[in-house]
Amino acid sequence: MSSKLLLPGGVALVAFLAWFIPFAIETNSIFNIRSDWSPYTAHVTNLQSKCHNVHPEQLKGCEDIHLVGSSIYTACVTDFTNRQKYWPRYNQLSTSPRSFSGDKLFRWDLATDSVIELELRNFPTESTLASERSFHGFDVNERADGTVSIIIINHIQNGSVIEKFHHDPTTNYATHVLRIPTTDPNAAMHPNDIFALPELDDDSAFFVTNDHVYADGYMKMVEMLGRRPWTWVSYYSASTGWKRAVEGMIGANGIAGDKNPVDRKIYVSEIFNGAVRAFSHKGADVLEEIQKVPVKMLGDNVARSGDDLYVVGPARGLPVGPYIHDMNFLEGPGMMVKRFSTKQIGSSFYGGGYTAPPAVEEIIMDGHGVLGNMSTTAIFVPYEAEKKERVIRDDDDDEEEIEYAEKPKGDLLVTGLTFKGILKCTNME
Repeated sequence: MSSKLLLPGGVALVAFLAWFIPFAIETNSIFNIRSDWSPYTAHVTNLQSKCHNVHPEQLKGCEDIHLVGSSIYTACVTDFTNRQKYWPRYNQLSTSPRSFSGDKLFRWDLATDSVIELELRNFPTESTLASERSFHGFDVNERADGTVSIIIINHIQNGSVIEKFHHDPTTNYATHVLRIPTTDPNAAMHPNDIFALPELDDDSAFFVTNDHVYADGYMKMVEMLGRRPWTWVSYYSASTGWKRAVEGMIGANGIAGDKNPVDRKIYVSEIFNGAVRAFSHKGADVLEEIQKVPVKMLGDNVARSGDDLYVVGPARGLPVGPYIHDMNFLEGPGMMVKRFSTKQIGSSFYGGGYTAPPAVEEIIMDGHGVLGNMSTTAIFVPYEAEKKERVIRDDDDDEEEIEYAEKPKGDLLVTGLTFKGILKCTNME
């Protein structure tokens, strides 16, 4: 080997490879471009015996889902062909006609297993126009008078807005009360998901993610595949207007948090970073990062169920785009559901510093789309908790103490952009 120094070009190549090889390995672990799914065959077969799609005629292609009391709220498409024609480009400057999904809001009463479409009253324009109803992520606040607020992203003809509805669960309609534009430079220009603050519902306060900057073209590929930290989380309230709460995120996508404002934590999925970032809510628009949890997947929406945070998304990255436009495209991108305990977030060592991230549990791993493709949100609805006892021996006095711990079973409900119905997996833990 020559003892001469490397030429500048050679140094640059070595430096590039030193960066690119680990980057490519990490990217593959998130996008699962090359993965062997055969070890999960038995797992998927077992799930097939306990999972089935419910209400497939009404709840089609639902993006998001929220549980309030015994009611499920969700937004779904009217026809899959509309979803195939329209995939939100979020181009604020576009004036060309686009095909919209004509989405609808539904309330699913779990007590009676009945699904009701909510009539949208007082909508800014005629609610029968499909171009006025292209719903995305949303959140629901319970109000003191027993009604609920539904705050939802709506991709209308030439941009995106945030809509707010009031709904009385004893009725079959929701009344539109507010439309918030996203044209402010501090707003989420391409909004994806919302976490609303119930204690500030009268002020219409919420956090909303901005999942990308470039709507199309080669820069969109640079941003996505290059995993650029160009996105952010915005805060809005009627009294403050728009503010940026967190910047420098790699695809800020799903967002969820504690509805109780005491010691509230808020979780944001960085879809192209394969991670969930946990923040402490310090009041109003202030978020202070606590910990980053690697989930090693394209985490779409996140949802808080009990003490667990559920992270959902496609199992494989590359087939996503073609499959959205043509559900007969080769093999679908599959689905993935993971979760971790929020109780393990921010645990600190004595003297400062944080412990390792919480353990992430694999609930559904389906790389071939047997159960469904393009999963987006999952929530857990527990049955009455089963109490199991664990014996602890006290070595000092040789006495035994019985400790009772709850380990509930319940239904796992999963939505998906191409699901016919909501996937219901029974007797899950």
